[in-house]
This record gives sequence, C-alpha cells and structure tokens, in this order.
Amino acid sequence: MVLRAVTLIVVGVAITLSACGGRDDSQPGPDQSRLEVMERRLDQLDQRLATTEKDLAAGGRLSEDVRALEQRLGAVDAKATQALDAAKRPPAPAAAPAGTGAAAGAAARPAPPDPLERRAQLGDLMTEYRRRLADLAKQQDSQTSAADRLAARRSLREWYIAHRRAILAGRPLPDWHPANP
Repeated sequence: MVLRAVTLIVVGVAITLSACGGRDDSQPGPDQSRLEVMERRLDQLDQRLATTEKDLAAGGRLSEDVRALEQRLGAVDAKATQALDAAKRPPAPAAAPAGTGAAAGAAARPAPPDPLERRAQLGDLMTEYRRRLADLAKQQDSQTSAADRLAARRSLREWYIAHRRAILAGRPLPDWHPANP
C-alpha cells in the first residue's frame, strides 16, 4: 500500500517536471533516466509484494488446515482413551430375566473351561472324527452312490462341528450322533 503511494508520488513528480520543463521526450535527461530506473525498481517491489501477499494467504489456509487436523486428532484420541477405559473395566453382569432370581442368571452362564482341558477335549474330538471317517470309508464300497457317500460325510461333519462348538463355548456335549457312524 505504501509502495503504491510512493510510486504515485514519483510518477506525479515526473509528470510535473516534464510538463513544467517543457522538455522534449526525444531527449531524455539525467532526471528522466533516474525516474525510469526508480519506476522499474518500484515495479519489481510491487511484484514481490503481490507474491508475498499470496504466500501469506496460502499460509493462512495452511494454518487453518493444521488446526482442523489437530481437532480431529484430539477427537480420535478421546475416543481411543474412552475405549481403553471401557476395556479395562470388568464387564457388567448380565441382567437377570424378569421374574427370576439372581441365581438363575448365574446358572445361565457357566464358568469357562480350563484352556488345557479344552485343548485335550478338542484333540480327543479330532481323533474320534478321524476314526469315524475311516470307519465310514471302510463301510462304503464302490457300489455306494456318490450322493450317499457325500450325505454320510456331511452328517459326520455336522456331528463334528456341533461337538466342536459345544467344547469351545463350554457347553455340555450334545447327545446327537450322525446317522451313519
């Protein structure tokens, strides 16, 4: 702003000098050449000032973006802290169904089995499943249709999955047996 005012004053002085002196434009004097040099310098300064203003505007946008990102990070940090705090707290006991006592609610969820015991049960189940698959293969001959063989294997697989889920969940094993052991 100040630079433009100085430019206008220098240009005004130059116009006044040229009008009052009655000099011819074809013969530039030392004052005229100095004036032109000053005008070129002022133009360069004006261009630098415009570039600086653009950089300042971009810097303002950048600082706003940084502030917005800091707010987002703060919100994410707050959510993560809240989730960690919730994970540290023990789970709330399950609500008992209406009309029953607390003993019924406690009996509905058995204690989880010992991991070593569960691993042994799963190993025994896998051994039994393989034994039954081998027995099934021995019982079926080449005369048995593919659909019957597939149905027998599916039934045995369903038996295995039901028992495996019961062991993993800590529930008693179902009494269900496949149609063709």
